[in-house]
Amino acid sequence: MGRGRNSWLMQGGSVVTSGGSTYYVSGGNNTKGIQKSTTIGFNYSDKFGKDIDLDNVSLIHINNNLETRSKVSRTTLLPDYTLKTNSESNGGNDSRQYNFDVSARIRLDSLTSIYFSPSFSRNEIQNFSTANSSTFRDNDLLNTSSSYSKTDSENNAFNPNIYFSKKFRKKGREMHANMSSSINENKENQLNRSENIFYLGTQPNDNRNQFSLKKNQNSNYRFSTGYSEPITDSVTIGLNLNYNTTNMRNMRNVNDFNASSLQYSSYNDGLSNRMNQKIDEISPELSFEINKKKINGWGSVKAEFSNMNVSSRFNNQDYGLQKNFILPSYNLGMNYEFSQNKRLSLYNFSDFTIPTAEQLTPYLDIINPLAAYQGNPNLKNTWSNSTYLYFNNFNMVKNINYYLNAGFTYKNNDIINYSSFDESGRQLVTYTNISGNKHFNFGASFSKTFKWKENKLTINPRFNSMYGFSKGFINGKEFTSSYYSINPGLNFTYEIKDKLTVKPSYTLGYNFSKYKNYSIDEVNTSNQILKLELTNYLFKSRLILGNDLEYNTNTNIAPGFKRDFYFWNTSVGYSFFNKQLTAKVKVYDVLNQNQSVKRTISNTFFEDRDDLILKRYVMFSLTMKLNKFARNKTQTP
Repeated sequence: MGRGRNSWLMQGGSVVTSGGSTYYVSGGNNTKGIQKSTTIGFNYSDKFGKDIDLDNVSLIHINNNLETRSKVSRTTLLPDYTLKTNSESNGGNDSRQYNFDVSARIRLDSLTSIYFSPSFSRNEIQNFSTANSSTFRDNDLLNTSSSYSKTDSENNAFNPNIYFSKKFRKKGREMHANMSSSINENKENQLNRSENIFYLGTQPNDNRNQFSLKKNQNSNYRFSTGYSEPITDSVTIGLNLNYNTTNMRNMRNVNDFNASSLQYSSYNDGLSNRMNQKIDEISPELSFEINKKKINGWGSVKAEFSNMNVSSRFNNQDYGLQKNFILPSYNLGMNYEFSQNKRLSLYNFSDFTIPTAEQLTPYLDIINPLAAYQGNPNLKNTWSNSTYLYFNNFNMVKNINYYLNAGFTYKNNDIINYSSFDESGRQLVTYTNISGNKHFNFGASFSKTFKWKENKLTINPRFNSMYGFSKGFINGKEFTSSYYSINPGLNFTYEIKDKLTVKPSYTLGYNFSKYKNYSIDEVNTSNQILKLELTNYLFKSRLILGNDLEYNTNTNIAPGFKRDFYFWNTSVGYSFFNKQLTAKVKVYDVLNQNQSVKRTISNTFFEDRDDLILKRYVMFSLTMKLNKFARNKTQTP
């Protein structure tokens, strides 16, 4: 809100697409758990002569403590019935992180420079978690699960980088080269105890008391070079070459508890595995750029030649995999300026992505007693094509601003989960390709400002909508899922200079998900947010009073979850010594009703989730402005 006021997160709905699945999230906020953090560090920059700049040297130490607790009610969609899973979990996480970064620039001459930026980080983590779940089919209990895990892990990462650039006397002619690498090692010791009881079917109960050691090593080396040449005063072409090599070594050793020796000494072949993979990639690229008075355009075409070699061992069986890929891609973009304040932008790009080694290797991984995963060596590359349009117009004379944006993405051979559930509710997941998944979004906003004397009023209506279509397989049958999301909103801002700011807003969100070949045809939800922000400036703006009021409500939330809540934040700030020093008291969640209830709708399930979040608390702060002191000192004769 400005002028010393604190700002607050607007809650609402959002749509996320990941891994062939689309998720609509309604209500709540993005914070999970209560976190306490302490940060200590320093930054230093300097200049050594006229040719060497030490941009930054930083050393930072961060301590984090995170407490989590959640309650989830999930309904899994199947062709002939649904599964309902109720679960609760809680946990804690303590981490100690150390970061060291250096960046420096050396100018060899007026046209040539070298940039160095190595970094190192270390993270030590201890966490624990407990969880309980029950899965039902038509009120019949299929399985229950209770688990406890304790994990100690450490991660070390080293990322050196060097960049060389050289410009020539001819404007637009330049060359560059870059070498960088990423070297990571993660070690993890985990104690896992779980009881998994299956009440129907022939699946035996699965009780585990295990200690596992995981070690993941990942090294990546990249080299790229490029050259740009101006053809005319407005057209430039470029030639780039990129090389990338990646080596990954993953190991998981699992030992069961031995009742005779009272130690974790019984090696478990079925859950232990090793995987080594190496991927070499080389990709030449040709690009162009056009710069005219009203129109700018750019584009590139690239071919990536990739070689993947994977060797793994699982359950005393060796697996080998070797694949070669040729992956073409391109991108095109254009900006057209109708006037100084009116612009149209258009982008289109297309590329291929390859399956991961885990998705391609056909071993059966049953590390999760309720869900097993198996790769598919016949997976194809995924091709996607995306187009985005953006138009903006700002009229400074009339104080009018509006924009339109639209985007469309289509995928061919999208990699999706091919899932099946047995009579006990246990899931088997493998992977397959499917074509036709697509996503469309459209948004618009308009604002108009009226000014008179010491008053200013801004009106800002807005609208966002999304549509998605996806196909998949579950229990051997193909299904389709379509979702529609409509989110209109209206904001007002009224200001009396140095006296008052009032900002009411209203947001409405609708989501409609329709299914074919499921036991249910549709799932709908809506949420509303009514908000009012008030800021008062008193005693020549020395005293600032702030209040944020919010009402949030959601529909179709499962029983046991609160559907609505009121939210109130308040703050008082006072400035001393010519506004050089400001003291503030902020009270968050005065009514102690803050909550994080969310409804998530995907193409295979919908769930309601309530996470532990921070409620009512008080914060004190004291802020000093040093810029005026520094300026006064500089001006002193």
